[in-house]
Amino acid sequence: MDLKKPVRPTHVAGALAAVLTGLSCAAAFAQTPATPSTQSTQATPATPATPATPATPATPAGAQGVPPGMTQIEPPKDPLVERREARKKAADEYKATKKTAKGEYKQDVNAAKQERKAENQAADAAARQELTAPKQ
Repeated sequence: MDLKKPVRPTHVAGALAAVLTGLSCAAAFAQTPATPSTQSTQATPATPATPATPATPATPAGAQGVPPGMTQIEPPKDPLVERREARKKAADEYKATKKTAKGEYKQDVNAAKQERKAENQAADAAARQELTAPKQ
């Protein structure tokens, strides 16, 4: 893209129109009308009639709901996406166990350092006392 040439409004408008068309098509494919169940027009006493529209679960506040008479279609997951999610889950578990193990290791190292420091101080105090003791 040459920065010295002016941008033509027709190119910008065409690009925006293509983006908006793509979004509207995606929205249309995401929601399809529900098909009524095929039941006989005569209901027998042994089989009660069921409603043609399925019951929709309650949606949380702020979530976009599907209008009545529409069914939300969820595409199947790609195997690569499933593998990526499984690897992320395994990596998260590994990181968590690694973090706890590292914390325990640091605690052990710090405790050993404190012990060694206390032993050195005790040995140092004993040596000083021995040097300052009066000679007989």
